Amino acid sequence: MAGLRGNQAHWAWAKQSARGTPGTAGPHKTPFSGGSIAPSRTIAQLSETDASRDEGVSYVEVNGLEGSPEMYVRDTNLHSLMDITLGSTITAGAGPFTHTSTPADALPYVSFWRGIGATLYERFDDCMVSELTLSADSGGPLTAGISLMGRTATRLTVDPHSAIPIASAGVYNFNEATVTAHGGATALISNFELTISNNVTSQQTDDITPYDVVAGQRSVTVGYDMIFETLAAYNEFHYGSAAGTAQGTAITTTSLVFNFIKGAGALNFAIPNAAVEEFPVDPDPGGDPIVASVRTRAQRVTGTPIITSIVTNAKATVAL
Repeated sequence: MAGLRGNQAHWAWAKQSARGTPGTAGPHKTPFSGGSIAPSRTIAQLSETDASRDEGVSYVEVNGLEGSPEMYVRDTNLHSLMDITLGSTITAGAGPFTHTSTPADALPYVSFWRGIGATLYERFDDCMVSELTLSADSGGPLTAGISLMGRTATRLTVDPHSAIPIASAGVYNFNEATVTAHGGATALISNFELTISNNVTSQQTDDITPYDVVAGQRSVTVGYDMIFETLAAYNEFHYGSAAGTAQGTAITTTSLVFNFIKGAGALNFAIPNAAVEEFPVDPDPGGDPIVASVRTRAQRVTGTPIITSIVTNAKATVAL
């Protein structure tokens, strides 16, 4: 036997109705573009004054699971991924449908699956998305990577997704993006990285299985490279306004919108109030055009979601 094929693999997810109730295998089955999901266990060794130079015997502190799977972005399943990351989605339309996801205080429990080499099948239950990162470089595909935390892993003897086709629709590319930043539409931004962090932690009490997973404080950050062509955005960060000349305490925010269109499908990520945290402009002895690596952080404003995601596709619900 030559061994299992590493590129014969998939992962999938579905929302649970409650903690302890596994989700039903559904349509969100996608190839890995990187990362994985796997059971985990923490092992330690006894330590006591028994006059031996050999370390003590091992014991298991906690079982669990960990995962950082990655995929290329398709509108056929991103609406569901945004829903389980942000927590609230409203669907409208009659085909195409629009799925508008916004942050909620409570996150859903999610079941994840993975299959490898047409042999190893596992289900991971009572999970929450701790972090989602969407990113793309100039001319490159849009990717989504998540980190997840959960309570239990189960090895399955059959593939529950054997009858479900793997995602194969068109992958979005940064060439299909229209960007709005620093006061209007711009063609100066060459890439972006949007990160939604839920800061999920695990709670272990009196059992080897964690009692629960809990979402912490949410943060949303956006980074992008911007050709340095005018002073306006630089001045706003360092000097308080587009024409400013003096440093002060003011924090200037900008509206960021990344809109992708592919045929009848679309992705839209809007951060209405993003505070710039870094806007470096450095000389280049080689004479190359200056590119500023800008970093921003979403700011909360009463009555306005710090981020809104709108996915347009042919799916009538986030469960499809």
